[in-house]
Amino acid sequence: MFELLRSIAKNKRLLRDFVVRDIKGRYIGSSMGFFWSVIFPLINLAIYTFVFRFVLKSRWSDQQPDTHVVMLMFLGIVVWTAYSETISRSTNSLVENANLIQKVVFPSEILPVYLAISSWINMCIGLVFVVLGVVYIGYIDPLPAPERAAAPGDPQYMPLALGAPLVLLPLMFALQFLLATGIGYLLSALNLFVRDVYHLVGVFLTVWMFATPIFYSGAVVQRQGFGWMLEINPMCWLVDAYRSIVLYAQWPDFGLLARFALVALVVFSVGIAFFMKQKRRFPDLL
Repeated sequence: MFELLRSIAKNKRLLRDFVVRDIKGRYIGSSMGFFWSVIFPLINLAIYTFVFRFVLKSRWSDQQPDTHVVMLMFLGIVVWTAYSETISRSTNSLVENANLIQKVVFPSEILPVYLAISSWINMCIGLVFVVLGVVYIGYIDPLPAPERAAAPGDPQYMPLALGAPLVLLPLMFALQFLLATGIGYLLSALNLFVRDVYHLVGVFLTVWMFATPIFYSGAVVQRQGFGWMLEINPMCWLVDAYRSIVLYAQWPDFGLLARFALVALVVFSVGIAFFMKQKRRFPDLL
């Protein structure tokens, strides 16, 4: 890990150039520019809202207005998109930059880092629109609290609001960065040994996304007897923490947050250790 930090400090200008190049490659020349980072989550939101709310009649809670459900899903999509994009792009990053790794002394360890930073920038753009939605729904056009009590096991009604817990966002960003980058380091190195890893990751991320309560309430999973899936899913802990902080001005469950931090640190340490150990073999494997 210390070797990685030294390399990043030494190559910070190169890292910045890669991030800038990636951002420009995404948006320069397109008429919508940075708005594409919001349009894609909105398209996904429209599709999944139609499928889960209107076709499958999925019920979040009797106490949750449709506008609140939309914000819950939108925030989950924004966070998940950045997380999954970091992992999927990092997995194939060494193969895509084979010409640099083979021909020059290139610090390959910056590749997953710059991809994580680029995805984080896109996520921040999406979070701005989430916050604007909270301001409108929670303050400008608030809904009255429901008169009847929530059904047993359903989430209680809470108004959308912004507050002091927003100061935890940098910590959330850092923990998310550690987990996604750690997995990216591990998979990018494994992908050189078994090229099927890149294709398997796409399937794995799809399964993981639907196993995370982004488009449905975790209470539904618990009622069906699958609560253990939430207990072992770090992204469930992360998404719930984001929702508490950004949507409800509530402090997250610090027990779950500490558990997530431990998992993120372990995964990052294992990922970077494996990556740096195999680094000298990269030119031959490519």
